[in-house]
Amino acid sequence: MTAPVSSNDAKYQSGNPILRRLIARFQRRAVELVGRHRFTSVLDVGCGEGHLARVLLDRFPGVAYTGLDPSSAAIEAAKARCPAASFRVAGVEALDADPARYELVVCSEVLEHLSDPTQAMARLQARCSGAALLTVPWEPWFQLANLARGKYLRGLGNHPEHVQHWSLDGFREAASPYFREERAEALFPWILYVGAPR
Repeated sequence: MTAPVSSNDAKYQSGNPILRRLIARFQRRAVELVGRHRFTSVLDVGCGEGHLARVLLDRFPGVAYTGLDPSSAAIEAAKARCPAASFRVAGVEALDADPARYELVVCSEVLEHLSDPTQAMARLQARCSGAALLTVPWEPWFQLANLARGKYLRGLGNHPEHVQHWSLDGFREAASPYFREERAEALFPWILYVGAPR
């Protein structure tokens, strides 16, 4: 096991068996939801260290996979984890200069970090020609789960980088101007949302 690049990477490398089971269940469900669509191109915005990318590439080999993340360390880890994919250092704002459209757009555990998630969703919508998979923490359960494992106690379980907090209905409402909902569900402690661009 390599040294974690970020708190996100540390979560995926955790030895906690409960957390590992929750992550594995989350990844399986993400694969099931996107597997209802046909796609040959994927854009993963905020790909981090490529953990979800690796799962998707294993399940859907041969797709053209592009990942973006503002962290150069995360991108290096993603390249090592998924050498057949294309990764580059870029934030969601870089989508404004990218005319390409992708059959599947993924944005997992990113929107809660952004001061203006609606602007980000508009950018994701503009790059999406088929389906989008969006995931965010399911609140207040995500915070309560952190408290239960003794994390972020000063913030009552809130990750210090999380500035947005959604219930399932709240996230459905936030996404509705940009995507036609296909499926939205709470899978403790996350929300998974699949929609088509409006």
